[in-house]
Order: sequence, then structure tokens, then C-alpha cells
Amino acid sequence: MEIGTTDHLGARLAMKRALSHMETLCGIRGGYEMGEPGERAGWSFFTLKIGPGLRECIESKFADMMGRYRGGKPDDKLAKFMTEYFESKGAEIKLKIVRP
Repeated sequence: MEIGTTDHLGARLAMKRALSHMETLCGIRGGYEMGEPGERAGWSFFTLKIGPGLRECIESKFADMMGRYRGGKPDDKLAKFMTEYFESKGAEIKLKIVRP
């Protein structure tokens, strides 16, 4: 996933808190990686990699919430859910799936 924000430090901190909480709910440690930021046109961009264990747990625990998103691939549903989750935790971000 690629994250874009105009408030890099605030968004990154809010996301780390949110992901830490998610890891605790899932009983997982080290379930994600955040890349180094790059700057373009007043925005900061960085990657977020969610490991398979954390992803499976999120999809399992929040299947009912993710099920309300129409159509799309599982990656797209996860991106929509994570965007809303991060925003609810105070991170103002844009998130997109980067497919290899």
C-alpha cells in the first residue's frame, strides 16, 4: 500500500498507534512495516506493508465491516477498511494499493 499525507509526522504517529492496537487485538507482533517517506508537491508518500498474519486476522475479525463494501477485489476492500480505520484514529491520509 502507498500512503499519501500532508501531515507526515502526525499521520505516521496516528497510524503506528492504530496498527499497534490492531496487533494487540490479533496477538501479533511485527505485523507491518512502514517505508521511508518521500516528498512530492507538498505531500509525503511512504509504503505500508501488512504481513500475512496481521492481514488474515484483520480480514477475519472485521469481515462483517469489510463485507459492506460493494464489489472490488479483497485488496480493494482491505484498502477501504484501513483508510476508514486510520481516519477514525486521527490520520488524514490517502491510501492506494500498489500491485506489483
